[in-house]
Amino acid sequence: MSWLVVARKDFEDAVRSRMLWAITAVFLLFTAGAVYIRKAVLADAPGLPDATQFLTAPSGLIIPLTALVVAYLAIAGERESGSIKILLGLPHTRGDVVLGKLVGRTLVVTAGILVAFAGAALTLFALFGGLAVVDFLLLTLLTVLFGLTFVGIAIGASAFAATRSRAMALAIGAFFLFQVLWDFVPLGVYYLVEGTLPGPGTLLPSWFYLVQVLNPRNAYTQASDIVFSGAGPIVPAEALAGSSVPFYVQNWFGLVILVVWLVVPVALGYWRFERADIG
Repeated sequence: MSWLVVARKDFEDAVRSRMLWAITAVFLLFTAGAVYIRKAVLADAPGLPDATQFLTAPSGLIIPLTALVVAYLAIAGERESGSIKILLGLPHTRGDVVLGKLVGRTLVVTAGILVAFAGAALTLFALFGGLAVVDFLLLTLLTVLFGLTFVGIAIGASAFAATRSRAMALAIGAFFLFQVLWDFVPLGVYYLVEGTLPGPGTLLPSWFYLVQVLNPRNAYTQASDIVFSGAGPIVPAEALAGSSVPFYVQNWFGLVILVVWLVVPVALGYWRFERADIG
């Protein structure tokens, strides 16, 4: 399997650089620090489940940024430098390169997540005298999937772009879209459909929550409720402008959104890269 060779070399190069260690330090600082602040500093002292789920807050910010930085030059950087010709001169197909880069950069991000969550686990144990091991492991696996999703977005952008600057623009655009601008997207769609903005006490239609969860950051937060609250709906039927609760407001649908955001950008990037004139 040629893609394994690409993935192994990609990960080994990252280990030899300072990138992996910087990522690990950032994850560790934000996760353990967030747990400590949530328990010891803020006025409303949470229980262990709330403190554990609070890990999604720093993860929702740091993981997208880190995954995009780690992976956005994985292919575009080699295309611009010309080293991609050497890589493709070996018995690797372009599909092997895309898949290998995806796996290699995911391993880098996953290593940082595991170390950081290990530090968070020790912090939780020190503060609460215990740890809900199963819930914590499930949240860790979900966070790895979240990291994989943003690595997929970055790899897709890197495969789609022909230059470093274009890949950087796509990565920065993705970060600002999901972290800053998306909060306004459901409101904008609501205004287009209803001709006004929702006011206090307005019953929102179920599609409003669908537009919200299309953001992979929100999908990650929603999916984390599966671990702590079950796979039920994020809102009761009486809170919707309608009597039924569609499937896309169920907590489990957040997992579907994460997988879609992983597969579609990688597929589009591969489609463009497969047809690109490397020369």
